[in-house]
Amino acid sequence: MTETARPIGSGTVTLAVADGVATITLNRPEVLHAFNPAMGADLLEALLTVDGDPAVRAVLLTGSGRAFMAGGDLAHLHGATGEERPRAANALVGAFHEIVLAMARLSKPIVAGINGVAAGAGVSMAMACDLVVMAAEAKLVMAYTGIGATPDGGSTFALPRLIGPKLAMEMLLLNEPVDAETARAWGLVNRIVPAVEVPAEAMKLAKKLAAGPTLSYARTRRLVSESLDNPLGQQLAREQDAFVANSRTHDFDEGLGAFLAKRKPGYEGR
Repeated sequence: MTETARPIGSGTVTLAVADGVATITLNRPEVLHAFNPAMGADLLEALLTVDGDPAVRAVLLTGSGRAFMAGGDLAHLHGATGEERPRAANALVGAFHEIVLAMARLSKPIVAGINGVAAGAGVSMAMACDLVVMAAEAKLVMAYTGIGATPDGGSTFALPRLIGPKLAMEMLLLNEPVDAETARAWGLVNRIVPAVEVPAEAMKLAKKLAAGPTLSYARTRRLVSESLDNPLGQQLAREQDAFVANSRTHDFDEGLGAFLAKRKPGYEGR
């Protein structure tokens, strides 16, 4: 059943569920979805809602209008003076880091639809997703040191692991926009399509995931995340534990049966 997009909390994000896919849409188009604490609260509520909803088996994250996310709300910080500014900075970054952690802990795969500009925290949020569809016309730019700030949102964790320390430094220190083809060549995005096709292409991937073995996806997400810090022996043990645990699921039984019968599997996410 299709659900009409509904505002979450103060309305800085909307949520809709259809065909097993939860679409979370950033909804501050007048400021290109600049992140502020209110958006943090709304986005966290949306992520926790979909994580606890058995009808949701994949998540699509995108922005309304012409932007994905233009980073943090600088006006929010600029308006704070004296000791208010460090407190405002702490609240802003803390709220965003809660989102990144919630995305990492999510039990369902996440697809990002970069429909337009992605800067600073917007890049970090996209990199926290499992698959990324990017508009051919869009660009990624880190922007932090360009305003005398330092990176946040896990960008200093994700970028060196995705593209290596030297290219990460290039993005973080020079603040030069990275176009879609370069982003794909560097391994930052999975698909490039014209901007008008981003919603359909991202939804296509999300629906494919929603029709798959959800528990297998959740364990795979955790394994890949853990592999960044585990030594080989420990990672092999974690893979073995996950494989054995997954062998107890209905979807594993269905997958084996479908393979041997040479038919398409019908996964149920259990």
